[in-house]
Amino acid sequence: MKKMKAIVKENEGKGAQLKEVAIPTPKEDEALIKVLYSAVCGTDHHIYLWNQWARENVKLPQIMGHEFVGEVVEVGKNVSRIKVGDIVSAETHIFCGRCKQCLTGNHGICRFMTLFGIHTPGSFAEYTVAPEKILWQNPKVIPLKYCAVQEPLGVALEGVLAEDVSGKTVLITGCGPIGLFSIAVAKASGASKIFAADIKEYRLSLAKRVGADEVINSKETDLVKTILDYTNGDGVDILIECSGSGKALRQGLE
Repeated sequence: MKKMKAIVKENEGKGAQLKEVAIPTPKEDEALIKVLYSAVCGTDHHIYLWNQWARENVKLPQIMGHEFVGEVVEVGKNVSRIKVGDIVSAETHIFCGRCKQCLTGNHGICRFMTLFGIHTPGSFAEYTVAPEKILWQNPKVIPLKYCAVQEPLGVALEGVLAEDVSGKTVLITGCGPIGLFSIAVAKASGASKIFAADIKEYRLSLAKRVGADEVINSKETDLVKTILDYTNGDGVDILIECSGSGKALRQGLE
């Protein structure tokens, strides 16, 4: 049995282990992928810390990681779209394809959804397996390290493009990775003015670099008053909440 190195969450409590485990064998509808880059998500941090969310959602042992890029080295007999040699990334949602949500095109809210890297072995390993239906082929012109964060970029695309932002004012609260991607997507989609709010100056500096027109430290400034001042009392057309903070959501709606 061939072995590989993987980061495994084995025990309850803080921490994870670097271990040798068996290289997985792809099922009929799966591909075996040699992982080239894997990014760290906040979800991985939750699992590492073993907080309440992790305790309620993750069964041990678990190979962590779900943001990655890799090269397909083997495919199951029912795989047709993905080929050996393809450079792929994966979306996290493993959908059933049969429930009402899936049949109406809403795979992201599949009734029976499982999550790659949370309910299945993930990408903090030399090799991983994933169903063909969640794999996306990357154009060769995109640098590999950028391909590794296609999954969080997809989250931002889904959120920002839920409405037409072209020519509209946008407030993005929370300038972590998803918020920063959202700023870039809103900018590329033609938003007329982008406001970004966070409580950390470093994140606000990144927000400015990726396209925010105005940045606001909501810990030091009254966010609602500042936005109303910037917009002559009109407020913004669109709010994109990326912090997970109830306070930020309430402020944004105001």
